Amino acid sequence: MPAGFRLLAAAGGFIGHNGPYYWRRDAAGRVEFGFQSDARHINPNGVLHGGAVLGFLDTILGHAVVIETQRRCATVALDSRFIAAVAPGPWISGRPTIRKLTRNLAFVDAEATAGETLLMTASAVFRVFDE
Repeated sequence: MPAGFRLLAAAGGFIGHNGPYYWRRDAAGRVEFGFQSDARHINPNGVLHGGAVLGFLDTILGHAVVIETQRRCATVALDSRFIAAVAPGPWISGRPTIRKLTRNLAFVDAEATAGETLLMTASAVFRVFDE
């Protein structure tokens, strides 16, 4: 695991099975997330299953909204693009970017990488709750 990462507080259920996930702030103050890929994440072709990476991105997109708004949220729409594949084993990193916040909606983008290899990009809309 790269230096400075801390365990993400939400570590039960699917997140605990697919992860655990970790997070840190980089030198510029941006939030970065990651997880260690392993044999649990493999598909029949011997590479990371797209669903494992997509589940990671959905989680970090939502956490970016929670960090920014300090409010709960839920995914309304999620659009993904599978760019490349890698065998299990590398550290998978994700960086979300909030594009726009309204009172009840958040528009967020993210990408997942393995080293210098871009694996997936995603754009999402989240419903942000008042409580």
